[in-house]
Amino acid sequence: MPNNIFLEFGMFLLQLLIVIPGIYLAVIPHEVMHGYIAMKNGDYTAKNMGRLTMNPLKHIDIFGSIIMPLLLILLRSNIIFAYAKPVPVNPLYFRNFKKGLRNTSLAGPGINLVMAFLLGSLYGLILFIYSLILRIPASEVLIQNLNFTFLNQANLSFFGVISIVFLYAIRINIFLAVFNFIPIPPLDGSKIVASFLPESAMYKYLSIGRIGFFIIFILLFLGGGIFWSFIDPLINFLFLNLGFWWRFLI
Repeated sequence: MPNNIFLEFGMFLLQLLIVIPGIYLAVIPHEVMHGYIAMKNGDYTAKNMGRLTMNPLKHIDIFGSIIMPLLLILLRSNIIFAYAKPVPVNPLYFRNFKKGLRNTSLAGPGINLVMAFLLGSLYGLILFIYSLILRIPASEVLIQNLNFTFLNQANLSFFGVISIVFLYAIRINIFLAVFNFIPIPPLDGSKIVASFLPESAMYKYLSIGRIGFFIIFILLFLGGGIFWSFIDPLINFLFLNLGFWWRFLI
């Protein structure tokens, strides 16, 4: 029994170390890019408050950045999700209100898709070099490593750890992008949609944000099966075709 407890604790620590880079490389660029594009559109609030930095201490949200990911790991969730403190954005400073709102909202999930592409490309290069060292086809190495079951293997190799770090980082970025594109206020997708609405309709729509998180909670936990039946295929499609676009070359 004590051995099992130590083994479980060791696996928990390993998974924690494996997902931390992915969380950092997803939530911090997401928030920084919101602030940066807001600045480019006339709002210097985030810059003036020192939030345009990759220093995680400036962005940590106790629940979203620490408690929630820990709970998801402990519950053995298939999805590891986190968020940082939203960067302050004041749309009243935008030179063009709707354009600024749209661009700033697109920037967060947009950079997550870019990060998924860049991380996937870097992983592809590492995998190709590794396959040359082992003198086996890169496609064979990819098939062996393109899964999330490494944490259940006793003989986890160094390259296996590297692979799972990249897989989680790519998938977390894609999930964060897809989730934020959902057009439920206050998610980014709602602000993108709102920027195309007449002014009166826009404000009414965005006002739903006061109860938006309750709607999202109901969607995730009460209508989870229906929700994931739509979201999972999109996440998997982007995971394979954005993160691993280079698989067609090997």
